Amino acid sequence: MSSLLKFAIPTVTVSFVAVGSYLVFFKKEGNKESLKSLIAKEGKRIILEDNSENHDYIWEEIAKEYKKDNAISVKDISKSNVDKTHIKEYCKKTSSLTDVGLLIEYRTLCSRSSLIDQINEDLKSQNKAWLTSKKKSDWDSLKSSYGDDSNSALLIPQKGQESTKVQKAAITNELLMEWCQSVASKPFVSIENEDYKVANFNCTTSIS
Repeated sequence: MSSLLKFAIPTVTVSFVAVGSYLVFFKKEGNKESLKSLIAKEGKRIILEDNSENHDYIWEEIAKEYKKDNAISVKDISKSNVDKTHIKEYCKKTSSLTDVGLLIEYRTLCSRSSLIDQINEDLKSQNKAWLTSKKKSDWDSLKSSYGDDSNSALLIPQKGQESTKVQKAAITNELLMEWCQSVASKPFVSIENEDYKVANFNCTTSIS
């Protein structure tokens, strides 16, 4: 099983669990809100922009996941011949609909977990989580391991200079704290994305 598929499937599975209460409630009460509004009210996902190119790099990843993920299928989107355009068009058409039966599909294809939420989900089995402490000393161990030989490529960028990395000799607790906070709310792209890899190593710690 590929790493992409391994991580894409749990994302969909979580979606089924998370929206289960929605489905039960709205089947009983009748829903009059749009799918987009429901996801926004849930507050756990970032709704991707379907009227601009700002999230095209994420739409591309979603198209790849859709091809490989048998847990979800949309009637008008082919599994073998799908790209970001098909996914975006589907999201445009369905965002204003009120059919709660489409909520799982809309949530999975048209929104994304934040980076912090996705990493926390992926690391649950390892008893690790994103460090959100504002106490500088809590970041001592992450500062010490920063830029170690085996992870010398997983360096945070200098503020305002994405192409220039902060070297081990220059890292501080404050720099790590600031960078991790700055990327936490970004939408998750993929496990191969640089922000994911760097944050996974530099922003997470073991939990008791």
